Amino acid sequence: MVKIYKSLLPIGTVIKKKEDYRSEKIISILQEDFYNKCYLCEEKNPTAINVEHFRSCKNNDYLKYNWSNLFYACAHCNRIKGSQYDHIIDCTKDDPEKYIHIIFDSYPKHYVEVKGDRSYSIENSETCELLDKIYNGAGTAISEFEARNLKSKISEEIKEFTEYIEDYFNESDNKLRTLYWERIKKMLSRESSFAGFKRSIVMESKELMQCFGELLV
Repeated sequence: MVKIYKSLLPIGTVIKKKEDYRSEKIISILQEDFYNKCYLCEEKNPTAINVEHFRSCKNNDYLKYNWSNLFYACAHCNRIKGSQYDHIIDCTKDDPEKYIHIIFDSYPKHYVEVKGDRSYSIENSETCELLDKIYNGAGTAISEFEARNLKSKISEEIKEFTEYIEDYFNESDNKLRTLYWERIKKMLSRESSFAGFKRSIVMESKELMQCFGELLV
């Protein structure tokens, strides 16, 4: 998860029924605000899109149609989150990277470690638990298969990112180093697919923070 700067609902736009928040206009605004990524797993261009209610809205029309409660998510994450996690970190109001780092371990098998002080707050605890289920499976066959597919995509993204870092450090030509720098900068942007993983790699390393910390804006 990364910080999201959600826009205000355009003047004159009304959300009073399900068809409104599922309209092309609302989905397009959410898609742009959330960088066309699921706000939980950070997969870019998800094929199965859900307009998710951040806080569960059963029998609560205010939450059901409130703009601040509508988020952009993929079906995998929305299905696991359901109505069980009503106290996770709100990435539109707080920066999840202050509290949680997500680390991808590729050996001996793909596994995501969600690092955070779960005793710090209920928001930390629920967010860590939810992300663990999203990335590593939630105990059902479907969630396990989806998690494996997700981790394969994360692995490819991280492989490309670390190769650019190696190229940057090993290159002596200033023009090529500048090129690698720009590519690293783009991949560390919050708009990038699985940005939280790549940003955590930098945050976890003193050397990388010295070189690329300024890019974590």
